[in-house]
Amino acid sequence: MILKNENDIYIFFEAIEQLEPGRVLDVGMFLKRIGCVSRKAMNREVPEETQLDGVDFFPETNFPVWDGIYDSVLDVDGFAAKGTPDLYGLAVVLGTEEFYRQKACPFMIQNISQCARYALVSRYSEQWKQAAPFLRSIELQVEQDRYYLLDLGEA
Repeated sequence: MILKNENDIYIFFEAIEQLEPGRVLDVGMFLKRIGCVSRKAMNREVPEETQLDGVDFFPETNFPVWDGIYDSVLDVDGFAAKGTPDLYGLAVVLGTEEFYRQKACPFMIQNISQCARYALVSRYSEQWKQAAPFLRSIELQVEQDRYYLLDLGEA
């Protein structure tokens, strides 16, 4: 579960810094999976005024410190079934093959496309192309790793 790819960490914080979203949906709880005990890593941080919500793929692993990192946490079934009524400037789906193995993956992609302005993904799969209407995709590269910023239009 613990991720160590520094490029993933860099692009997570860089997207938040560049886009300055007021609200971020962390699908798969990236900060939890890299072992953060705060909103900081590699001398970068998610600003305190930014609302950070998570969708947890690994609820069996839980420590109270994550209650201080995330403003709210949704479970996969709840998010897949009904999404969230909240609107986000950015949804992040990084470093998790678990997302694509979920039976509810197409529903989660649809829900992300309805609640987020942008999605930052580490894998631009056919599932995204089929389930989420978007205006354009921007390929980002950090060293050998590729990421995709999907412009989902006004959420």
